[in-house]
Amino acid sequence: MDALRSLYRRADDRVRGLSRLPYALLIGFVSAVGVFAVRLLLPGSGSFGPVAMGVAMAVVYYAFDPNNKS
Repeated sequence: MDALRSLYRRADDRVRGLSRLPYALLIGFVSAVGVFAVRLLLPGSGSFGPVAMGVAMAVVYYAFDPNNKS
């Protein structure tokens, strides 16, 4: 359990250390992949939802910059 916790902390520190644009793009990508994975499990088709969610999350995270320490 300690190894998993240590891995999580290292990944969290690395992600929080990213500048504004790379952080926003990473969040947008992770959001799009997550929505796409859920979309595969549900009936229906279409890839607009994951793409729209990824773009929206990237824009929101870039605009509001949650890692800003000031």
